[in-house]
Amino acid sequence: MSVEEKKISPKRFFFVAGMFIVSVISVFLLSYGKKLLLDQALCLVTLFASFWIVFILALLQQRKIGKFTYNSTTYRNLFIITTAGWGLVILCSYLPDYFGPIIFVAFLFVAVSDGMLSLACCLFMDLLLCFICGKTSFVLYCYCILSIFGVLFANYLKEKHEEKNGIYYVLIFLVQFLIPVIFFDFGAGKITENAILYSFITACIITFVVYFGFGILIAWDRREETVAYDVFCDFDYSLATDLKHFSAGDFNHGKKVSELSRACAKEIGVNEQLCACAGLYYHVGIMEGEPIIDNGVSIAQKYCLPVDVIRIISEYKGIDKKPSTPESAIVQIVDAIVTKMEALGEQMDSSWNQEMLIYQTLNGFSESGMYDQSNLTMNQFLKIRDCLIIKEDLK
Repeated sequence: MSVEEKKISPKRFFFVAGMFIVSVISVFLLSYGKKLLLDQALCLVTLFASFWIVFILALLQQRKIGKFTYNSTTYRNLFIITTAGWGLVILCSYLPDYFGPIIFVAFLFVAVSDGMLSLACCLFMDLLLCFICGKTSFVLYCYCILSIFGVLFANYLKEKHEEKNGIYYVLIFLVQFLIPVIFFDFGAGKITENAILYSFITACIITFVVYFGFGILIAWDRREETVAYDVFCDFDYSLATDLKHFSAGDFNHGKKVSELSRACAKEIGVNEQLCACAGLYYHVGIMEGEPIIDNGVSIAQKYCLPVDVIRIISEYKGIDKKPSTPESAIVQIVDAIVTKMEALGEQMDSSWNQEMLIYQTLNGFSESGMYDQSNLTMNQFLKIRDCLIIKEDLK
């Protein structure tokens, strides 16, 4: 079964609806006091509705292929950024033409989203701002080019946010300083001292804020992954509680797999929270019965578990698909060992028996090629084995 989002969960629907409502209110605020003709208003409504239909489809597609939610953003963060972005667009409508901080919108969206959706949102906002407020074509060109540069800069800095490469910030300053001056010249026919002053001040402010604030914004977004995993790994979380009520034995099994998977992940330096969460809910499909894998994926999607967790659940025991990541391999290994230990019961009281079972089980999986697609190195495999061997209570 492929990891596919077939519908928007109630929680995500709430934030998507919120983004739409905020956008409608923002367009109304931009239009307030502007004397739009009836046909213009209808065209604006049609254009706005068309964009949002396509935007939501793109949102679903990005999540489906694993580029969204806990990897890049949550819908909550996107809602917050959308609100802030429209706030900046409204502010630009009151500032002198060419000199609004429109490039900030690009940095906001890229911090929590991918480049394609960010660019689409920025250009759409630029078009609406200039159309509704009656800006000249030169202002539109200026803002669109600033948005394009902003997305390109932000994408680079997002990957290198821990490195403070001064040349890139000099380039941001130059772009923000020169482009408004250039298009002001095209529109007014000459460059004035005020235009140079406005552009210089705007460029200084934007460069300063990006230098000190963009990294904070990225850290804020990425912190959401940690917070989300903490919630999902809490044994009082609703899905964990449902599993406990369904079967105390399966819940305790999941707890053990979760704890050991986290320890193994720490040992080889991969995502500990992902392994702990996937280990806890690895068997969640049993709540609905056969087919366990399909039902497990469906339940995980209903509860908005991260895409990476859902992918590991879809690779349950390597039945339909072999583990595709080191984290998936860890959960599969630990689950298999714990399952055998529980089945053998008192026979596993001896540490020597436990060690032999671990060796035999892992050697069998290795020889069958179970981890060939997981990018798990031999060194990591041996570290996982040794980590499990030194654990005294595997049952």
